[in-house]
Amino acid sequence: MTIRYTPELLEYMDKKNNHTILVELVEIQNTDLEVVDLHVYLPHPRQKEKFLQEKKYRKVTTDVGDVLLPSYPLQIEEEVTFGLKKMWIFTSLSCEGIKI
Repeated sequence: MTIRYTPELLEYMDKKNNHTILVELVEIQNTDLEVVDLHVYLPHPRQKEKFLQEKKYRKVTTDVGDVLLPSYPLQIEEEVTFGLKKMWIFTSLSCEGIKI
């Protein structure tokens, strides 16, 4: 698996002094509806340790930093690209190459 980062994301990670990406599986269960989605973000260092130790996420080390992936079986393509999305003043991370 090859992990790539967009230049905008690299600049944002340097600005935030955080080089860990967390790919979290989010489940919303309602009596009528169940939604499962991926949430990709830069975790706080304490949160990183919690996901590694308590939730048993696996760590993939890259030349930029770490990517934490859940133990849930995901469809991961050979090339994964992380990027930065901006909408007005809000910033979020994007991911191509990982699906539920």
